[in-house]
Amino acid sequence: MKHSDDFLEQLKVIFSVSKDKSALEKKYYHGLATYLEVGDFNNFKNLFDKSVDFDIFIDINKIPQRFEYISELLLNCTKRIVNEYHISALGDQIDIIRACNEYGLLTKEISPEELKAINLIKQDAHFLNNLTDLFGRVSDSLINYVYLEFPKILYNYLKEVTNEYFPDRDSFMYNVKNHFFNQYTIYGLSVRYLSSAREFMEKFKEHYFSSINKPDKDSVHLNYKEDKYMYIKIPYPVLNYDLERISIEFAQKMHFISPENILKNIDNISGGKLYKFFSISMVLLGGLGPQGFGFTYSTPKGEIIEICSDQKETEAIIIKFKQYLKRKFLGKLTKELSSFNINEQIIEKIIFYLSENLNPDKKIGYYDKNQILVRVKDFLGQIDVFRQDDSIELQEIISKISKAISLILRNIKLKDQFMARMDLVKEGKIKSEDIAKLTSLKGKSHYDVLRERFFWQYVVDQMYYFYIKERG
Repeated sequence: MKHSDDFLEQLKVIFSVSKDKSALEKKYYHGLATYLEVGDFNNFKNLFDKSVDFDIFIDINKIPQRFEYISELLLNCTKRIVNEYHISALGDQIDIIRACNEYGLLTKEISPEELKAINLIKQDAHFLNNLTDLFGRVSDSLINYVYLEFPKILYNYLKEVTNEYFPDRDSFMYNVKNHFFNQYTIYGLSVRYLSSAREFMEKFKEHYFSSINKPDKDSVHLNYKEDKYMYIKIPYPVLNYDLERISIEFAQKMHFISPENILKNIDNISGGKLYKFFSISMVLLGGLGPQGFGFTYSTPKGEIIEICSDQKETEAIIIKFKQYLKRKFLGKLTKELSSFNINEQIIEKIIFYLSENLNPDKKIGYYDKNQILVRVKDFLGQIDVFRQDDSIELQEIISKISKAISLILRNIKLKDQFMARMDLVKEGKIKSEDIAKLTSLKGKSHYDVLRERFFWQYVVDQMYYFYIKERG
């Protein structure tokens, strides 16, 4: 397929030798349709934006088969999910809808029946906020597509799908609606529904008032002066799938909680009044992460959701490292090197060299370690006693320096990171609902997972509605 720039050059040649504007427009719309068909939105955008150069005002309705192409793009993603269990294709579908919405490709004439359904769902402020959050401008055409058209497309495909765990259509469709988005992995992040927010809050209040020996639960809003953090153990049901059956087991999780954070937002967490995803706890035992860690959030639907890295994605654990400005770093390095019994004159030479060569305004972190070691090794290699390439003494010193830097710039434990963020919430520097945006893997934050899951709940509920309606 031609790049859009090549296609545009071809059009310029045609435009220069022919005054048949209708033929040029036809070819232009055909080019847009070609890029749309394969989901090449970069070239589509380029061609769309350059239409002014040809004095063409784009009429979306003239792009042939646009709805057929959009449906096929979305269905191809669904097939990857069903056939290959490529769950991240859910995000690809959202990207497709976002691109289509940006260029008005979902625009259509709304029927009176559709308008009635659209006006009804518009009363759900959470749904509208979610659409704005994901797609930007919200129009009746966007609502019509994601709430009426797209769920119907999904249903017409999924009703023909067979699954080894769910031999009949009823159980399969029920599972998609009620279980799929309660336990899945996407973008390398494991996601699990734990309980309703109300159930969790009851457990929290029970433990909280037990710990402070205050029987009056209504005083929860007024009397927080106790310990900064608390631990709560809660058992949760977990669905297990094998080739013969689905079983339910119970797994106990240890929640690490900042009571002040919970108490500050308790009404919003329990009631789901706002379109926000509040940070609830860090799971220290029984979590979804490789080391049993996880993070929990409330949703506007009144749920508690746990998210963490998949077992295979060990790099997904958000590890932060300590950072220091040059002066403080060199002071700590001097102290650590002295503890390794390195000659004081050598230490002085190393520290002087680094003081002359490190940027005083740049913070030094763990990922600067290798560069520092290379520079120090090159520097020491110029000293007579270390001039030999295979100098054992030089290798030993570099090894000691490496250990010293690692001790100084050691990673901050995940629990400490959580506590640091809770402190920032307490100080008013960040909001509880913003913490999900600060935790990410490969460009996708916990917030992205939560808001996309929230969107899919509406789509799946509507798809199930079509199923029930057809079943009668």
